[in-house]
Amino acid sequence: MVLKPVAWCTPMSEWQISRMENAGANCADGYLDWAPDVPTPQHQLRSVPPSAMVRPAASSRTYLGNGLTVHHSLHSFDEFTKLRSIVVGTPFGANHPEIEASFENFFRVPKDEALRRAAIGPIPQPIIEEIEEDIHGFIDVLLKFDIEVIRPVAVDSTISFRTPHFEISQLYSLMPRDCLLVVGDVFVEVPSPSRARYFETFAFRQFMEAYVQKGAHVVAAPKPILGAGSYRAGAGAGITEVEVLFDAANCVRVGKDIFIDVNNSANRRSVDWLERTLRGLVDDRIRIHPMHLGYDHVDVTLVPLRPGVVLIDPQKVTEKTIPPQFKTWDKVVVDEVLATRDYGLPYPLASNDGIGRNVLLIDPNTVVVDDIQLPLIRALERRNFNVVPLPYRHGRTLGGSWHCITLDTNRVGELEDYFD
Repeated sequence: MVLKPVAWCTPMSEWQISRMENAGANCADGYLDWAPDVPTPQHQLRSVPPSAMVRPAASSRTYLGNGLTVHHSLHSFDEFTKLRSIVVGTPFGANHPEIEASFENFFRVPKDEALRRAAIGPIPQPIIEEIEEDIHGFIDVLLKFDIEVIRPVAVDSTISFRTPHFEISQLYSLMPRDCLLVVGDVFVEVPSPSRARYFETFAFRQFMEAYVQKGAHVVAAPKPILGAGSYRAGAGAGITEVEVLFDAANCVRVGKDIFIDVNNSANRRSVDWLERTLRGLVDDRIRIHPMHLGYDHVDVTLVPLRPGVVLIDPQKVTEKTIPPQFKTWDKVVVDEVLATRDYGLPYPLASNDGIGRNVLLIDPNTVVVDDIQLPLIRALERRNFNVVPLPYRHGRTLGGSWHCITLDTNRVGELEDYFD
């Protein structure tokens, strides 16, 4: 068993310091600083321990792995009110699964067979380390805003499993946003149409149980069969209506109103199931609105930044397709969203540049953005947002950025009506 220690201590630029201090963060030391207290696991380990690196100085506010406790209860109705607690995923154990119908349904896979074969297998360790390095810079910022940070247990996603209908290896524990939806004090385990993500929430069970001990509730959608009949014929042709299917990242929460993009990773049956379930378990005032914007997860397409302001992809969100509730909102439109650096696999899992819009709101005035997205940063600053620019080198490599790799578990907002 080979273990390799990693440590970083990165000075913040004046640009980062000024923006964070404007947003109320404590940047007196001028550093994004952290250090490992256990080594980085290598991919050949069959059982990967919890995310390897903890910033010891923040141990009272950062919790990982076994013996997890949480300070705040589960409470989140929106994407933009003041953030108090958040889960940040782990790249350890990440894997590129076999390419089959469900994988091609969502990811844009090249036709070149050599490229396809070359990508399959454990994600290379240098990529894992760079992702975790960027995540630790991000965590350091969250702690400066006094936000509780929780990390899930990492699992070895190269391990294959079999159901009566398919056999496949797994993907990763990096993006809790895709598999869990939080509405109020309820976790919804969603029925993802991706076969490789069938057991992905197992990595999240420890922190979910910690929230249950604080009064949270958990509901799981019917486990999908994901047989051949769940997918339309042809690569990327979409999913059928034979069973309830959706990813949580296709949902936008705006208080009483939840918008769900019906596309390759959410079908119409999910709209009805989600509305019945949330009205019954959370509040009968909740309203579910279907949209039809594009095949991507909606958090790169339509992103509420605060009441009255929404970030949109102008190629997909038009006067014809935008939900009527957002028609009068100020629309942040940035045509020039930059490619998020190079990618570390034979092809990127995020095939387009929209991943640059995958931002995270710390509060209604403070937003974390990939630091290369200068046109977007300028557009946000013109609207008086405090922008925290941070590097995330592998947004395209594994298909997600600051919003995708997190799950906000406590925000101060209540079940409000933001459209009346």
